[in-house]
Amino acid sequence: MDKIVKYGLIAFVIFFVVTAPESAASIINRAIDGIHSAGNGLSNFVTDTVL
Repeated sequence: MDKIVKYGLIAFVIFFVVTAPESAASIINRAIDGIHSAGNGLSNFVTDTVL
């Protein structure tokens, strides 16, 4: 069952990237921006805590 779900998800991602590359790039860009924002927040927290 896990293999079916995994391969289905991979197929969906490939289908989404092929049929709507602009939307897929936008989603990836927003995800990277979110990770960047979280990293900055964590960095600020650690800096403020140490000082």
